[in-house]
Amino acid sequence: MTARPPSAPQSDRLLARIDRLEAPLIYVWGWPGSGQDAWVADFLAADPQARGLAWGELADDETRQAALAAAGGARTLLVYGEWRPAEMADFLRWLKPDQRLVVVGSERPAPGAVPSAVIPPQELLLTEAEVAQLALRITGTRAGRETVRALLQATDGWYRPLALALEATGGAGLAGATAAGLLELPALRLFLRHEVLGALPKDVQARLLDDPDGQGLARALEIGLWVEGEARDRLPALLTALLERERRRRPRPAPASAAAPASGKAAVGYRLALLGDPSVQLVQGDKVAPVECKLRRSLQILAYLASSPGMAVGREELIEAIWSDASEETIERNFHPTLSYLRRDLEAPGTGPVPSSLLYRAGVYRLNPEISWEVDVDRFSRLLEEGRAQQKAGRDEVAAAAFGEAWKLYRGPFLAGHYEGWVTARREPFQRQYIEMLRDLGDLSLRLGNPEAATDAYRAVLLEDPLQERVHLAVMRLYAHQGRRDLVRRQYDRLCTLLRDELGVEPLPETSAEYHRLMV
Repeated sequence: MTARPPSAPQSDRLLARIDRLEAPLIYVWGWPGSGQDAWVADFLAADPQARGLAWGELADDETRQAALAAAGGARTLLVYGEWRPAEMADFLRWLKPDQRLVVVGSERPAPGAVPSAVIPPQELLLTEAEVAQLALRITGTRAGRETVRALLQATDGWYRPLALALEATGGAGLAGATAAGLLELPALRLFLRHEVLGALPKDVQARLLDDPDGQGLARALEIGLWVEGEARDRLPALLTALLERERRRRPRPAPASAAAPASGKAAVGYRLALLGDPSVQLVQGDKVAPVECKLRRSLQILAYLASSPGMAVGREELIEAIWSDASEETIERNFHPTLSYLRRDLEAPGTGPVPSSLLYRAGVYRLNPEISWEVDVDRFSRLLEEGRAQQKAGRDEVAAAAFGEAWKLYRGPFLAGHYEGWVTARREPFQRQYIEMLRDLGDLSLRLGNPEAATDAYRAVLLEDPLQERVHLAVMRLYAHQGRRDLVRRQYDRLCTLLRDELGVEPLPETSAEYHRLMV
């Protein structure tokens, strides 16, 4: 593939920083949206002595040896994924004295796990000159110094929020940008709520919202979500503004007289399947009844609430998401009737009395917490967290079982058949996590001696993202182990056709070299 100029503003600085480090292992980690995807692509395109690897190629001694042979004389081997100290330590034994492994991820490493140099998230934040460069690239015009400095102060140089703000405004009206002001941009706010705050462990979310200056801040600092300040380290300005906004919009505690009965949640619940074709069921004891949302927007309101942190959102945000392109007159005419339809739909006539499912207090709509809500996206996320935790602890069989359960839940993209902006914003993280989980499941299956399961997982990856060259290579190796050179050839031909048709390129030289080795 031909080299191209860097497209991430911090690429040149980070590449120079990596070149200066003398360590066999360099770990680069950043917050969501730190620009890793862009500069990793720059790294591989700009450095002819760099080669990308997949974790599956580091699974055992045989695959490590094959990966190194395919990499040839590459000086830098780069893996994009999670922090896996066991695989890293094993792989380092195979490196030549002048080679190094660069791992790029989003997780803080355990200190001293393996000899390493670490580049933390704070070094990925853009400088003033890099903010100006990004503004020029996105808007096509040079931003004034006042605008650049305001954006830098409001975002701390955080790549994705900067890009979202510039794309949404074209650069206009940003000279006086503030963190709170940028939160008025729906795309930026959705990114922060769901890809940043929503991706944190539940206990961290709760501490940040309930105890901003105590344990919440301390926990955020522990996981690296902080910015160096003159007086003290602090949360990013955008996250601070988002938390303040969330606290203002949270419902106030109900008075004692209105508290829930000591018996706990009502004997009624709902099952929501939002991955794939959406469906809703009402569960009362041993009775299960389908719920039909008669209006498309009433279903979307239910899905938006069910997939939001705490299953609660403010009225303004709900309107911006569901009626993003509607006029004020249309919103005024349809907002409350749509909510009424949703309430009536959830009552499911003929199944007996049902508590009110949708509550409203102090400007915030929420799903009734006294009702049991089984939501597949929530269980999917919990299974992924469990699988990763078991994986880190070295319990591969338990991790593979958790990932297998998550795979069963993923029946398709989030809210299939709906293409509104907020749906796309929530769909992409689930799809990315699904693909990463399948890759991990393939790697785990290889380690557990189950090549058939590994093949199934890798094939599922290619159904979602058929251009993953390294996964094609992993499948070819599995076919070769079976003695099926005909399938190896067919997989390679398919890869060549996809790359030519979609990207206009040929497979990487090391991929072709490995293919010919497998065909011997």
